[in-house]
Amino acid sequence: MRFRQIKPFLYPMLIALVFICSFIGFYQTLGDKFNLFGVLFAIFNFFALNDADPSEVSSNGFILLAKYFAAFLLGVSLFTLSYKYIRKAWFSMIIRLEYNNHIVVFSLDALGYRISKELAESGYKVVVVEENEESPHIEELEALGVIIINGNPFREKTFDQVGLNKASICILVYDKDEINVEIAGCITSFGYRRFDSGDDIGHRVLKLFIHIADSDNRSVIKDYFDINNSDEHYDLHVFNLNQLAAQKVYDDFSPHKYMLRCNEEEEQAIAVIGLDKTAEAFILENIILSQFHYKNQLTIYLVDKDVDVFFHHFTYNYPYHADFVNLIPVKLLNANFFANFTWSKAHIEKLSQVKAAYFFGDKDAVIMNRVAAFRQFLYTQTLAITQVPLVVSLPEDSGIYNFLNDFTLHRDEVEHLLNQKLNQHYIRQKSDTFSGNNLIEEAEIIDTIARVINFYYAVLYEFQDKLKERFQVSITGEQIQSVSSYILAFPEYHASFTEAEFESKFFVYLSKVTGKAAGDLYQELSIIRTWNLLNNRKKDSNRYAARHMQVKLFIMQEIGCTPLSRENIIRFYPRLASIEHNRWSAEKMVFNYRYGSFSNDRNERYILKEVLKIHDQLVTFNGLPEKEKEKDLNLFLLLPLLNVLRDQQMSTSDAVS
Repeated sequence: MRFRQIKPFLYPMLIALVFICSFIGFYQTLGDKFNLFGVLFAIFNFFALNDADPSEVSSNGFILLAKYFAAFLLGVSLFTLSYKYIRKAWFSMIIRLEYNNHIVVFSLDALGYRISKELAESGYKVVVVEENEESPHIEELEALGVIIINGNPFREKTFDQVGLNKASICILVYDKDEINVEIAGCITSFGYRRFDSGDDIGHRVLKLFIHIADSDNRSVIKDYFDINNSDEHYDLHVFNLNQLAAQKVYDDFSPHKYMLRCNEEEEQAIAVIGLDKTAEAFILENIILSQFHYKNQLTIYLVDKDVDVFFHHFTYNYPYHADFVNLIPVKLLNANFFANFTWSKAHIEKLSQVKAAYFFGDKDAVIMNRVAAFRQFLYTQTLAITQVPLVVSLPEDSGIYNFLNDFTLHRDEVEHLLNQKLNQHYIRQKSDTFSGNNLIEEAEIIDTIARVINFYYAVLYEFQDKLKERFQVSITGEQIQSVSSYILAFPEYHASFTEAEFESKFFVYLSKVTGKAAGDLYQELSIIRTWNLLNNRKKDSNRYAARHMQVKLFIMQEIGCTPLSRENIIRFYPRLASIEHNRWSAEKMVFNYRYGSFSNDRNERYILKEVLKIHDQLVTFNGLPEKEKEKDLNLFLLLPLLNVLRDQQMSTSDAVS
């Protein structure tokens, strides 16, 4: 048993022993002269060591024991008090000397404990800030190599102790949104002062992950927290488990993966069964990302016993959904799809023909039973066991799925049966989504693609002004087009490359065009610095464009646009023309943008676009000016380069893991 475990019992036990031994000893010594108040006074003096003459040995053993116990208690108390400060100073020194690009987690609440443990087990250097010195998770995490700093999470002294100025990632996961927001404000203020003090941080910034449970809070923070991030202090990521789980389900089991060789005339449909916050987030993912080349929109059957309430709520919040997907509410008549012949024949036939079904809910066992019942329903309609994939998002409320798969004698047998025999796929909302792999490695792959997308558009539409402003170099539109062509043609001459390798060669080329040193150009115009200057919403916009890449590649494969080359993309572009604009429009609508015309005043235009969220391009693709249509074509032309980057990043990530 460790000292931390016995400490709550040690102090009361020692105090009790001092008093018991003293009372017995003094009673034996004083006899009839025993006086309670006098004895109590003597006992309190034992604790103060006022009766501690080493040359004098008490003739009474109980009194001697009481003195030893009192001295021992005082010594333990002094040691505990000093040890806390010595330990904190020791860990702070280790962090200062040995830690760099580490991860700082604030809180050992449920989410903080989970992510800290998972990161430590994956080999990351992790430092945790936890106010509660008696947290039951401390010893387990320290055994995994995690450094725990007991300190005030709002103070700069704590930020210094955990080496926040050298950390690469900071994760705020308190149970309460307001605490996470307040700490984030303190950290960003700390970042401003650190930057202004002249610390050399280069182009690297702190990635700040903030867990925000309330969707309204999350939306407001994304919209207004540092609208113009022109100081490059941090890269803000606002998330919650529902959102992460929905993204994980979509990226791993996107509907397009089950639409291969489909007839473009037939209905492309999926079912969402069980309607909760994660299901709502998943539907929004489809509104933004499931923009295909088919003549008809993606149809989503919403199946739940309270579907009318959900559908009303969803339509109230997102009244434009019909412009991007076709939502059809289907009331579930019972928990087991039993005797649903009372449904209309059309509903039965349509549900049995969906390309995939996605299950959500708040109880593991309920969801697993519902999945089994739906598989029965499908079999009675199609006589096929595995034709339709069933994708299940488990909330991990009971751990029953892990229990079934971790049973020693039959490890992974249940998962193998469900996946391979029944075509059922399970994603755990916490273990599979709130993890180092998902939160860091997979997110970095998306960010790499997003950064390059943003950089390419910056080259096309911003570099001309930036070169003139920062280097007093004037280049023509033709020269910008030549630089653009160099980027698009890059994969034709380089079979594989990293983001850094591409960037290095690009600035050598730009140096030849401008006559300025490549190093100087990099310092001002690098990919990461161009990215850091974006506000939160613009970064999210580029991330969605990056995540839609898998859908675009699928579409091009389906329509025969292979191999992936500039010539083929231009040849097939009339069939691809509206896809990216539809996706972009859906994204902007979900971000609460609305259509409106702009004035010629630059400042007013900025307020309308960035603050009021008005955009003049929220029209049909055919209503766009030709220059804006070219932007959508450019993203398709960039796909060969992005594809190589993604493959390289994924292979690097796999090699590390």
